[in-house]
Amino acid sequence: MNKRVQFACDVEFVSTFANEDYDRTAQEVAKLTYKDMLELLTMKSQWRRDMERMMAERESTEEQTVENSNNSPSRLFNVQEICI
Repeated sequence: MNKRVQFACDVEFVSTFANEDYDRTAQEVAKLTYKDMLELLTMKSQWRRDMERMMAERESTEEQTVENSNNSPSRLFNVQEICI
């Protein structure tokens, strides 16, 4: 599999902050406590459950849409159905 990147021909430069105005030094990272880690894992678990619920709702909605369109007299055909 080949991956490609293409950029626009027009390039626009936007000035931001001068080196004197913007401090780019690295910040020291604080260690996570057990409570912090538990909170992150709980959020991650909740997000996964929410995503699974939303995907199930989406699949159900798509199935209902397909069923409704199959029963409709003015049904739209996709290209594969027409070519077969």
